[in-house]
Amino acid sequence: MELWVIFVLLYGIFKGAREPIKKKVLEKHDLLSALFAYTFIGFLMTVPMAHDVFSIDAKTFILIGVKSFVLFFAWLATFAAVKKLSVSFYSVMDLSRVVFSTLMGVIFLNESLTLKGIISLAIVVTGLYLVNRQKDSVEKTTDGRYVWLVLCSCLLNAVSGILDKYIMSHRAVSSIQLQFWFMLMLSAMYFIYIHIKGEKLDVRGCAKNPYIYILSFLLVVGDRLLFMANSYESSQVTVMTLIKQSAVIVAILSGKFVYGEKIARKLWCAGIIIFGIVLAVI
Repeated sequence: MELWVIFVLLYGIFKGAREPIKKKVLEKHDLLSALFAYTFIGFLMTVPMAHDVFSIDAKTFILIGVKSFVLFFAWLATFAAVKKLSVSFYSVMDLSRVVFSTLMGVIFLNESLTLKGIISLAIVVTGLYLVNRQKDSVEKTTDGRYVWLVLCSCLLNAVSGILDKYIMSHRAVSSIQLQFWFMLMLSAMYFIYIHIKGEKLDVRGCAKNPYIYILSFLLVVGDRLLFMANSYESSQVTVMTLIKQSAVIVAILSGKFVYGEKIARKLWCAGIIIFGIVLAVI
């Protein structure tokens, strides 16, 4: 197994662990304050490791700005959806990004889909379809706009993933430089947006919440591993996207043990999805 595959698997585990923690954070803080604190604390965590961050060229800097702008909207949609949906249902719906990322990888990065890749994608999509046909009674009454928010988040995160691969594969920036700048830009965007809207920023409350620090740490470590994986020439977005979905198992189990959610049917559907992932990497 190649090292980049291990990096992406670890990213998936960290990503899955973040979902229930996001919900915990949003139980105590408003969405914008939580987003800013999460992002800015993550940025501060990158500072001690950052070096030579001003040596990147203008084109790369602009691309990082575009990535940050895309994630600005993606994370707004993500946090809004996580706040209203169950962790396990959101996590399986989040698998929709498989379709978006795969199509973008083929169209924009000229990656090829092998027969095994097509079968793997079909299995993952089947698992996603089944979980949408087996909603719990609470989820059947959920406002459909939150489901659309998940889909929008998946699309935007897929765009961000394509930009990551493009930026890192050209070796114009290190994983540390990329993380430093996109976290700084994103923090600035949320700070400006909060003041434009005239919202109150709950700095003191967020600073006292340990869950935000854990969330930021998981983000920084997970993204660093993902950027490193993108720097490998042999890594492909179409395969990485499938491997990332290992996050769903962690998130579903967290939903069960943290929130007491019913997960039997979702776990069965997630099992189908994981089978598709394993098929893609063997």
